[in-house]
Amino acid sequence: MDKWDRILRKDNVVVDLQSRRKFDVLRELSAVFDNDDAIEDPKQFLADLIRREKQGSTGIGKGVAVPHAHEDSIFRQILAIGISREGIDFDSADDAPVHIVALLGTPRKHQKQHMELLAELSRLLQQDQVRDDLVEAESAADVLAIFKSGG
Repeated sequence: MDKWDRILRKDNVVVDLQSRRKFDVLRELSAVFDNDDAIEDPKQFLADLIRREKQGSTGIGKGVAVPHAHEDSIFRQILAIGISREGIDFDSADDAPVHIVALLGTPRKHQKQHMELLAELSRLLQQDQVRDDLVEAESAADVLAIFKSGG
């Protein structure tokens, strides 16, 4: 099983984010986990994401943001991918609009795996071709295929 198969499911991909503001995007994308048993409380998960984002933007540049929560109320690693063709003001390091949001949740007790996954996501999403392909993806299946081939 591929590393992405364990944490990224088709139901957790939104290829046409409707929200245009950072915190609205967090709300929209985290909603894919509302019925997921990986999270104890979806409202708390969103609050954790917002709290982390207020500490400093997770917009890492090149049109990418990686908002994340690392809490006891998360039972296993989870990942959602959101695509915005129009772009989102995410207060990114390079001031560029964000087109790809990789929303990550990990259990607090898995600090090492959390850091490894953040690093792997960053490496993958720094690739120009991967970013271009993701922004052009027309379906969740396309996004999953890009992750499998690029990662």
